[in-house]
Amino acid sequence: MIQGALLVAGAIVLAVTVGTDRLPFYWTPVTLGVTYLLAATVDGPRGGYWATAIGLTGWGLAVLYVGKVRPPDVDTSGAYLVGVGVAVAVAAALRNKGFLISDLGLGITIAGAGLTLALTPRVEALDDANTYAIALGLVGALNLAGGLFQLVRGRRAP
Repeated sequence: MIQGALLVAGAIVLAVTVGTDRLPFYWTPVTLGVTYLLAATVDGPRGGYWATAIGLTGWGLAVLYVGKVRPPDVDTSGAYLVGVGVAVAVAAALRNKGFLISDLGLGITIAGAGLTLALTPRVEALDDANTYAIALGLVGALNLAGGLFQLVRGRRAP
């Protein structure tokens, strides 16, 4: 349940801090990544959300760098590839230290980020931090509901 609460809190932070007249949109991926990192730490190295957390954080840091620094001679696509490459390397290193990190989950996270980025020019909602705040809030709410269900049934909820 703590993971769900952290995800809902991250959704609220994203909704309140990123957007028009606030932090620029390029803060969205790293905010999502850090939120998932916080949620992942709750269950320790063998818990869930590590793949999502690492994938979004690696990509998000590259997006933040490009958006904030605006390096004149750096190709944006290349910078994003560096971010996801570093994320894969970090995931491999953590897996060697006993962390449970799904290759499939990491791949889906990175592919989802790329698909979102590719479709953003055609789908206006993908260029709005509130879209991601709502999605994150729903994941958190479902996590909370699952935890409450487990509590009612007498099982331990994370």
